Order: sequence, then C-alpha cells, then structure tokens
Amino acid sequence: MQYERLSDFSGKGSYLLFSFPLYTKIKIDSSIETKNETEILGYNEEGVPDTLNHIYFLENKDFRFLKNMFMEEKNFFYYCPFCNKELPIIYKGQELKIEYQDPILTTYTFMYSMTEEYEDYEESASEDYAKRINEFNNHVLGDKRVLQMNLECTSKYKHKLYTIFQITDDNKLMKTGQYPSILDFDNSLKEYKKVLKDKNITKELTNAEILKTHNMGVGAFLYLRRIFEKLIFETFEQAKLENNIDELAFKIAKTETKVKMLFENGYVSRYLAEINTFVYGILSKGIHELSEDECNLHYDTLREAILLILEEKVEMEQKEKLKKATKKELNKIHTKLSE
Repeated sequence: MQYERLSDFSGKGSYLLFSFPLYTKIKIDSSIETKNETEILGYNEEGVPDTLNHIYFLENKDFRFLKNMFMEEKNFFYYCPFCNKELPIIYKGQELKIEYQDPILTTYTFMYSMTEEYEDYEESASEDYAKRINEFNNHVLGDKRVLQMNLECTSKYKHKLYTIFQITDDNKLMKTGQYPSILDFDNSLKEYKKVLKDKNITKELTNAEILKTHNMGVGAFLYLRRIFEKLIFETFEQAKLENNIDELAFKIAKTETKVKMLFENGYVSRYLAEINTFVYGILSKGIHELSEDECNLHYDTLREAILLILEEKVEMEQKEKLKKATKKELNKIHTKLSE
C-alpha cells in the first residue's frame, strides 16, 4: 500500500511503530480543513426556514493523527519478540495541553451569504494553526524535533520496546530508530519453516525484508523472485519423484507453463495457478525496469502473495497427511471387520 501522508496510517498505528521502514519520510499536510454546518433558528410565515451558517476551520487529519499517536494512551495487540507471542503492548502517552485538545481553530458564522469577513477568518485561522503546530512540536519534540515512544508488553516481564520519530525541516515524519528491530517483530515465517524443504527460502525472505527496510526495493524484488522460482522447482522435484510429470517438457517450458503443468497434476493450488503470471511478471519487471521507489511501493503486496502461496502449501501438505492417516485407519477398520 502507498502511504502518501501521515493520516493514511489511521488504524495502522502498530504497523507504523513496528514494521514501517526506517528513514522513509511521511508527509504531514499542514493545510486547514473546513466543515460547514447549518442551524435552523425557526420558520417565517411562508414556512421558509431562518438559518444560521457555521464554517469551522479545523486542524487537518494529519495533525490530529499526530496528536493522537504521540499523546494518547495506546493498547496494541501485537507480536512481542521477547515473549514470542501476540499480546497487548501499551504506550502510556503524554499529557496534552488544553489549548491543543480542541481541533477547531475558529468558527465563522453568518446568516445569509459569506462576506469579506470570511477571508479575515481564514487568514486568522491559518496564523493560529501555524502557531499551534510550532508550539506543539516544541512542547512534545523539543529543539531537535525528536520523540522516543517508550512501550512495554503486558506480560509479567513487562518487556521494554521503543520507537524514535523525528519531524524533519520539510515537515515530514521519519522513523529514525526502534528496538527491537523491524525483523524481530516479523514472525510471519514461523509457521512455514517446518514445511519448506529448502531452508534458504526463509533466509531469502528475511534478506528481502532487510533490503525493504533500507528502501532497496529492486534487491528485495530479486529475492522474492528467487523464492517464487524455488517454490516451483521444489514442487517439481516432488512431482518428479512420484513420476507424475514430464521432466524434459517441464525444464524447457516458461514459468507460466511450468505452474500450469504442476497445477494439472495436483501439486500447486488454484490460487498459485491463477496469479503466477502476475507475480512472476511483476517481479521480473521490477528487477529490470522499475525504480527503487516503485519496487518499494509494491513490495508489501508481492510479499503477501508469496506468503499466501506458502500458506496454501502448508494447507495442502496438512490435507495430504490427513488423507494418508485416514486411509490407514480405514484399512485397519476394513481388515478388522473382514476377519
């Protein structure tokens, strides 16, 4: 997903804290928002309402998100690397000065139509907003515009975690540090390790993630494509061992055809068969044609596709084990009843 401004992380605060790459700048929009509201005072003899119109000049959603993130108490249900499980992780927040609490900067009220006064209110609101942002930054972040958010898990050990943010001179938020590391917080590969015959696959997923955290998207794509290719060949080796595939035809076929051959013989899921052209094509284009930024933009989606393939691989192997176990038990019952 593309995060163009800070408020795009609304509802995804834990991702920003624990998984978002370091040194990636996030825009903090400083424009003013407005909200219109009409109040009916009554009705005249003709039944026409007398109205009072209000235009509220507000902090925009980026600044409101910033206040919420830095100041309000938080309770994230997330993976704790020390406990090796998901549980609530808390941030105690800070006291927010009363002058920062109300998002309304000023209100322009009129009866019938806007006048030149509107521009005066708009200018005054802009000045107050700039002053409010500056005072907030000085109060919360200090001269260096840096804040360390200290968190702890809710286990009996109360493990300490932290993330460091800085607001740059061009008014962008940047994560400059965290402990534990982004990789420590990633437990997405744990369930797949036991079913992957090629243990290098998990290492390469880790390498891809390391490159992504350093904004080296092209290199990350290269590792994802290698993983995709290894999953296909790992499955091919199983099919070859069971004499269920034409080895020569497979080796000379294009990747799209290879996956189709494996699917037709029941070795890969329908999902993989449906998306293999997209995934392999996008990864190849990323390596050869796309910029670092473009690869970084699409990385999460491609990685998720790889993880879904792994997840279905786990499900298929578990189903196969269940089939064999059930068949074995059925044979025992049949033998016993036949005596």
